[in-house]
Amino acid sequence: MQGEPRLAFRPTGRLARGLAVLMFAATVLAAAPARAGAGDVTASTEVSAGRDFRAWSLLGDVELRDDATFLTVGYTVARPEKGTAPTHQLALGVDQALGDHWLVSASASVGLPKSTHVVVAPARPRLGLPGLDARTGYSSQALLLSAAYDSAGFSGVEYGLDAGVSLTRYPLSRELFLANRAGEAPLYAREELLWIARPSLGARVLLGLRWELGLRAGLTLYSDDPLSAGQFTDAEVAELARRFESAVEARRALLGLRERINRDLGSGLARRVSDVNATTGIPTAPSRFDLKPSLTWRPHPAVRGQLSYAFTRYVPGEGLSHVLATRWTVRLGAPVRVWASVAVQQDHLGGQDGSEAEEPSRVRSGLVTVGGEYTF
Repeated sequence: MQGEPRLAFRPTGRLARGLAVLMFAATVLAAAPARAGAGDVTASTEVSAGRDFRAWSLLGDVELRDDATFLTVGYTVARPEKGTAPTHQLALGVDQALGDHWLVSASASVGLPKSTHVVVAPARPRLGLPGLDARTGYSSQALLLSAAYDSAGFSGVEYGLDAGVSLTRYPLSRELFLANRAGEAPLYAREELLWIARPSLGARVLLGLRWELGLRAGLTLYSDDPLSAGQFTDAEVAELARRFESAVEARRALLGLRERINRDLGSGLARRVSDVNATTGIPTAPSRFDLKPSLTWRPHPAVRGQLSYAFTRYVPGEGLSHVLATRWTVRLGAPVRVWASVAVQQDHLGGQDGSEAEEPSRVRSGLVTVGGEYTF
């Protein structure tokens, strides 16, 4: 678990700076008793950036018992696109080694409440019509349990297996209100609860000292349709239609808002925010399942290169994505390690459920991730 990159968006404002200081202080306090024994403390950070995507993370890993028990404290902040409020996430986890082969882990994370304000329609003073705005938001509480087995031998072929399951609770809120010089006049407000379960499996095979084959797969299950949860109802659409000269204009305005909400929830609901980086891509909609094979090459004990492909199938009607990435890690002496990865992603949006006549639209994007860690 040590040294694995965790990702998040660059924090902004007093809240983000305060959280970063809080997480650093928590890591230092936790590290004191660990180093009093014989434990190491590892601090790592990672930054990712795409077209409008920004992510930043800070992770502290403390060895509480010699190669047996580890405490992990993490902070992540993510912003999927301009005009969207960032998502802040705090995490605390424990890893416990059971002998030479087994490792069990448990972690809890909390996504702080976020709110995004969107102008659906500007005011029309000449017609005497106020503006129409929407405010959406959500928070999260999650629990992750996992277990891993490593053959831990010295033969020419070794292997490892792991399995995990996470359960996340998402309260989703939305408001529709009129905006004018006098202030805001609420039209509609509602909150819904969405539960998400995500089982995952992983396997890797080590071929000698230089090559490693890996495969990971995950399935995302929702308590409700993620495309309708948190979205506007027929009553809200009817209220919006009365604000426009035509129903077509109303539908167009809501369609743009729906796409924005889906992109925002895509990185929060369908995936764990801390796992979104250049090797996994940026989800543009809630996912149904994903698959990621990888090939790792170690030309030198201090250098490791990886080529990976990630396939994500979004929920029906939202399409799929392909991500081709390469990641290189270099160890600069015993305590320092740095890495960088570059990915190209292509999304096929819509028309993927076999029932839609229109052809899917293709969108290409790039993502770069850099990170480093220091062990002391």
